[in-house]
Amino acid sequence: MLPPAAGAKPLRADAARNRLKVLDAARAAFAQDGRDAQMDDIARRAGVGVGTVYRHFPTKESLAQAMVQQRFAQILAFIREELLVDPDPWNALRRSFEFCGSMQERDRGYAELVSSIAGSAALVGGGPIGPAAEQVEEMLALTEQLIARAHAAGVVRPDLAASDMPPFYAALASIVQAGVVDWHRYVEIVLDGLRARPAGRPG
Repeated sequence: MLPPAAGAKPLRADAARNRLKVLDAARAAFAQDGRDAQMDDIARRAGVGVGTVYRHFPTKESLAQAMVQQRFAQILAFIREELLVDPDPWNALRRSFEFCGSMQERDRGYAELVSSIAGSAALVGGGPIGPAAEQVEEMLALTEQLIARAHAAGVVRPDLAASDMPPFYAALASIVQAGVVDWHRYVEIVLDGLRARPAGRPG
């Protein structure tokens, strides 16, 4: 559960439970309907009045931002606890794509957001994404470590940079949403392009 905003009063226990119910219901609604999800439907799924939803999240955008923060927190934990401790840097890179593709496949709303902003300057360092800006900065810093490990092992092309990765994830989100191509095959094609080539072999 996300902490209250800076300067906000701590929530009562019942209010905190309702907020968590709303977030759980919103995640299910956005996963199914994307940005077409409606606040009334979210309230129904959560078993609360629509007024309760609006008290915690005045707009659908603020609710979407809270869910994005949750997703980013999951990604950060996965990078720190799984990818950066994987003894095989190439396998860690592969797993990063598989993790993102699976999350995007399960959550249509998150996939829509990633495909719309992940390749923009907002996610690659040119500006903030609302309250998730610090998470994005940390994500890029951890990705730099991930790519540095791959370079040290000599498994990726020498010009690959951490800033190259968000556009790849954005493209993956678009492929997942379209559903016309097996996204796992797309990941294999991208990985083949990122792999280091023996000296003298064309990239």
